[in-house]
Amino acid sequence: MSNAFIELVRQDLIRRFKHGAMVAHFGFQDEDIAMQKAGIRAVNRTVRELDAFGYGGRSALVSLLDDQDDGIRAFAAGHLLGLMPERALAALKDIYDNGSARPRMTAAQFIEEYEKGEL
Repeated sequence: MSNAFIELVRQDLIRRFKHGAMVAHFGFQDEDIAMQKAGIRAVNRTVRELDAFGYGGRSALVSLLDDQDDGIRAFAAGHLLGLMPERALAALKDIYDNGSARPRMTAAQFIEEYEKGEL
């Protein structure tokens, strides 16, 4: 596969990750459990596909730590805890301290799971 093709695939995976994160948070906002689960499944499926690229695959999420949407930032940071814990925790704590309600809850959940060693 050419590098250009691989980059197109990664860009598509990032788009799908962002969409899944937004769907999950819309589900939280609307109290729609099926929508929440669909969004979370999409995020997790996308992360598995990024991981299939090898060690550096998940690093494609790093750019999302600067996304304007706190929900996208929270999901990206949560999935980067194993790769870059200091930066990911800083992003999650910023969202928890300054974000809106639903992304704050997502950030709190990732922080708690990380501190318990569950991630």
